[in-house]
Amino acid sequence: GNLVPANRLNALSQKVNEKYLPAPNRGGADALANNYGFTFPFPTDYALRKDFTQRIDYQISSKHRLMGRLIENWGLYVLPRDFPEFTWTRVRFNVHAVFEETYVISPALINSVRVGLYKEKSTDGDPLYGVTPFKGDVAVKELGLQGVNPKGYSAQGFPVMNITGYPLLRTSPGGVGRNDHDWGIADTVTWARGRHVFKFGGEYKPQNRFVGQIPEGTYGNFAFNGSFSGNAYSDFLLGIPFTSSRLDPLTNRVLKDSELGLFLTDSFKVSSRLTLDLGLRWDRFGSPFYEDNLMLNWDPATGNVIIPAGTESRVSPLYPKNIKIVTGEVRQRASNKNFVPRIGFAYRLNDKTSIRGGYGMFTETLGRYNRIQGGGPFQIAETYQNVIEGGQPAFTFPNPFPTTLGGARIPSQGVSGYPMDVNNGKIHQFNFTIERQWQDLGFRLSYVGSRNRGMNYGVGVNSPPPSLIPFTNDRRIYPQYNSASWYQWDGMANYNSLTFEAQRKVGQVTFGNHWTWASNYSNNPNTLYPYGPKGWTRDSYTPRQRGVINMVWEIPMGKGRHFLATAPRVVDGVLGGWQLYWIGYLETGKYFSPSFSGSDPSNTNSFGGRPDRVCNGNLPAGQLSITRWFDSSCFAVPRAGSGNFGNSGNNILEGPGYNMQNLSIAKTFSLSERFKFTFTSAISNAFNHPNFRNPAANISSSDVGVVGGLVEGSKGRHIEIRGRIDF
Repeated sequence: GNLVPANRLNALSQKVNEKYLPAPNRGGADALANNYGFTFPFPTDYALRKDFTQRIDYQISSKHRLMGRLIENWGLYVLPRDFPEFTWTRVRFNVHAVFEETYVISPALINSVRVGLYKEKSTDGDPLYGVTPFKGDVAVKELGLQGVNPKGYSAQGFPVMNITGYPLLRTSPGGVGRNDHDWGIADTVTWARGRHVFKFGGEYKPQNRFVGQIPEGTYGNFAFNGSFSGNAYSDFLLGIPFTSSRLDPLTNRVLKDSELGLFLTDSFKVSSRLTLDLGLRWDRFGSPFYEDNLMLNWDPATGNVIIPAGTESRVSPLYPKNIKIVTGEVRQRASNKNFVPRIGFAYRLNDKTSIRGGYGMFTETLGRYNRIQGGGPFQIAETYQNVIEGGQPAFTFPNPFPTTLGGARIPSQGVSGYPMDVNNGKIHQFNFTIERQWQDLGFRLSYVGSRNRGMNYGVGVNSPPPSLIPFTNDRRIYPQYNSASWYQWDGMANYNSLTFEAQRKVGQVTFGNHWTWASNYSNNPNTLYPYGPKGWTRDSYTPRQRGVINMVWEIPMGKGRHFLATAPRVVDGVLGGWQLYWIGYLETGKYFSPSFSGSDPSNTNSFGGRPDRVCNGNLPAGQLSITRWFDSSCFAVPRAGSGNFGNSGNNILEGPGYNMQNLSIAKTFSLSERFKFTFTSAISNAFNHPNFRNPAANISSSDVGVVGGLVEGSKGRHIEIRGRIDF
């Protein structure tokens, strides 16, 4: 009867899980332990990286100089998956080239022009170091699968097999993930006239990206959950998927974008004590588009999807008929109003004291290729759900799809929209500094602030308001979509900081150390219900306090120094001329938010979110430990069916701090008049101090409050020996 008796199921894998895996990571009784790691013969990050840098400087004449620089990087990766056969490869290549010409037209007039080229290409699936990844089309042929990959794409890939309780049978999609061809030109003219130094110029940066990846789903995606035989792995062996999905993708597409900026500044020496800097900048961030014109936008006023005229024939016949498609303008209209001023001053009170200050506006950029959408009705997946009819499944392997489209279940579609006219936000930055010299020490006290206004962000707009009424799909704002988002431009952020810095640039010991206190808040909306009031929230990346130590000690031994100044050459060569470098970072903890999962108390189909806060939750310093970093009893899951979200704020808990001290000792040996050799021993995390990540914050989880790992890059003391020859 397609049922596997319970006594035929092997419990060995469960015993392996219990022995080697922490409780949250254990599978069920039919879980398969992944014990293939020892078969992977490569480093898990990459096999080889090659970097090349070339530079040439050429002085044509006393007035004319050329510079050229070329940087190439190759990253050759062989990467593991859960099973040896699914090992995959990646080749990343990028090249940066810049050519600069500086021409001194006259002692008061200089022109500098730069042309830059940038290429980055990432290709997955090519044979590398004897590893040839699965080709999806070959796997489909060998398995005898029918109904997938109608265009015959050949790339790294595999028909995804999702077997409940087991690691996925899959490999990463292959092809050209991205192939960027960008270039830019910038020109600056510097003109000194009287007490003024004018600078003006601009830069233009066109951008081009080719995407040729064959996305997952092209070769099929199948789920086996045991609904037919009582065991997921048995369903897999019998070839009876619970759901079958396939995708006929758009690929080999080209994206284009551009940026243009112009500026003018005047450095005006008002007097021997006062200098003013005045400036004006204009930016135009372009409107990205696909060359094939298969793009879309969404209108929240009508709920319609908008596509360019002439692309109607490319709409998939499977796109839901309850979603209305209209033709119209899709590309954003870039703003031409981004004029922003800058002003600064420097005033010398006396030979030991000066003050500086400034204010500047900066234009928000939305980023390259931002908001452009090229899927929607032009590329959607078909999903079929299996049923038993007359004692037989509706479809099985090797043909895991019905013969007619009538059995297809197209998932509810998500949609995203943006206003046609771009409104770039404005970032207002200002600072004030007092500088004072005392003997051979310099001190600086600075206030730095910013106010961001009109910032762009995306937010979901399809959630119904919280209610005592249980959720149904028709309560959504747009019931024809399972999700909908819209870009708004009323975001705000306030940043304030105070920095004290001390510098010493002469003598055996030189340093530049500073301490910063900072406050950074933004008015993020409630992502679960965007129509509710906004609240000011701490930024999760800005620590409250941060100190940096940067010190160099010329060890006073050897020729020209306090000790062993007349030592023999051999002794001086061994003991003299050493330098000690110390770079240290000290930070208070970053902020994070508590959460819960598994229930929908607001009846908005939002499972999880912020809990209720009944007390502070932050523990005193003496009670902090890696097994209990905050008091989880201060938070509770909102009452089921209450029609409310939790009342806890975002980023109200403070995580572990950061302490990283790096030391280096170095000496340069003169091998001859032309050749020098520099020896360096660099010690990162010199004191082997553990720096912890934020703890688990989900109060519904058994490991809530537990610190589960270390910050990347601080996993122990690391000593590196380097040698360099200069000639």
